[in-house]
Amino acid sequence: MNKNLVQKLLEAAVMAPSGDNVQPWDIQVSENFTQIDLYNLPDKDRSYYNYQQSASYIAHGALIENMLIAAKQLGCQLEYQLFPNKEDDNYIAKISLSSAEAQPEPLYAAIFERCTNRFLYKRTEVSSEVLQALEDSVKDIDSAKVSLVNQKDKVKQLAKELMVNDRIVFECKEIHQFLFDKIRWNKKQIEETRDGMPVDTLGLSFIEKLAFPMLRFWWYVRAANIFGLSKIVGLKCWWGCCNSSILGMVTIKGNDKIAFIEGGRASQRLWLEASNQGFALQPIIGLPLLINRLKQNQLDGFLDKHKTFVSRAAESLPGLFGLNKDDTLIMGFRAGSVSGQGKIVRTLRKNDFKGL
Repeated sequence: MNKNLVQKLLEAAVMAPSGDNVQPWDIQVSENFTQIDLYNLPDKDRSYYNYQQSASYIAHGALIENMLIAAKQLGCQLEYQLFPNKEDDNYIAKISLSSAEAQPEPLYAAIFERCTNRFLYKRTEVSSEVLQALEDSVKDIDSAKVSLVNQKDKVKQLAKELMVNDRIVFECKEIHQFLFDKIRWNKKQIEETRDGMPVDTLGLSFIEKLAFPMLRFWWYVRAANIFGLSKIVGLKCWWGCCNSSILGMVTIKGNDKIAFIEGGRASQRLWLEASNQGFALQPIIGLPLLINRLKQNQLDGFLDKHKTFVSRAAESLPGLFGLNKDDTLIMGFRAGSVSGQGKIVRTLRKNDFKGL
């Protein structure tokens, strides 16, 4: 295999999203460039959401999907085996590469264009053809499903449930601390770490930017919550969802590590297709991950009111999205037309591939 081709393949792969852009992967390339070993780095994401590495497995699934798409475009045959060492859950995949004829891949360019847009969208009508294209984006991934809602009354009902996580972030010290540890406040931090989230990716207004640095301090957040800070944060999410053209959920059958990886592949395909269709998109993944913890009776350390919030969402979301109760929620999202508010800033990636 050609070294430069493998380099391009991996540069596309690591454009995959991960929780707070932690990039929980270690990529090792063989001397002859015909094999890639993909490993999980569990210490990269110690967040409350990443129970049993489920969030990291989703990220690895998105990385693998990027690699599959890029391989087709660049002229490479790619085959992979998940968890080749049954005793090592951090050995994600053994990937074999060989030469093949390059074929146009419609989603390839979107790998580099896709990003999270947290600004307010314009609510517009979406054609049935576009809705079908989004649903069909995951049809080749076994048991994956994209469920979409665009009726205004249902969107408002869903928004009430989806806002829960944003409120919890500012009422739970552990979750709040992890989030703010991953925020990059200036150009120097952004370029030195090449991970985490630049503050300009958070969709803040000018006034919000002035106040936001104080919110890194838990003592300040606790005091501000007396005056309704966390409720205001939740309402901002609610308003963002209400003004979106589509609310959606990616689901998969099963809840083991392979299911989460396949769910990550499906989530990435949906996101890339949405980008190709001209939509801005914000993933809503914290709540699905909390619901998955709830299903395993693992919401330890949560206040009773937070458990109630998550339980209510777990009961409501399947009916609103038309899901089966045993479907595993992978990624919720809101999508819509860009309203022109704010400059879109993309997160950076590390490109330290061992063997290249």
